[in-house]
Amino acid sequence: MLKAFKWLHWLLDLRFLPDKCQDWLFGTGTRIIEILSGFAMLGFALVFALHGEEMIKEDLYEKFLHLHPKIFVAILVIVAAGQLFAAFFHSSRSNILSGCFLIWSALIWVVISGAFIAAYPPLSTGMTTYPVIAIICALAGRNLIKHTKQIEDKKGGE
Repeated sequence: MLKAFKWLHWLLDLRFLPDKCQDWLFGTGTRIIEILSGFAMLGFALVFALHGEEMIKEDLYEKFLHLHPKIFVAILVIVAAGQLFAAFFHSSRSNILSGCFLIWSALIWVVISGAFIAAYPPLSTGMTTYPVIAIICALAGRNLIKHTKQIEDKKGGE
């Protein structure tokens, strides 16, 4: 069991990739994820801010009423803005902050997917799309933080 856990940890860390691939993935690749997630959150917030009252009346979106729409919109805007702002800087501190925002956005995407899952039936794309986005954001954020810490540790050891 312990060996399986270590193998899973090694796989999720993506450290088996060559250094150039890791640099791209946790640099450019992660920035793409941050920007797409941030803009998707802003889009979600905009739609809910403008037409949330009407949307919640639909069966597919009725469970979003439990999220207190105005607070939900505020959280989406704050996390999306922070995520987009942090994505434009390339220091170790901004990378750690970006990783944290990615993990927070993963939590938000899990909540959004949970609202769609709670509205079952019918099946919807929100039941499959948002969990995938959540997993991608969580892995990217976790790995960005770990990768940045490893780089900083190497700098400190030199």
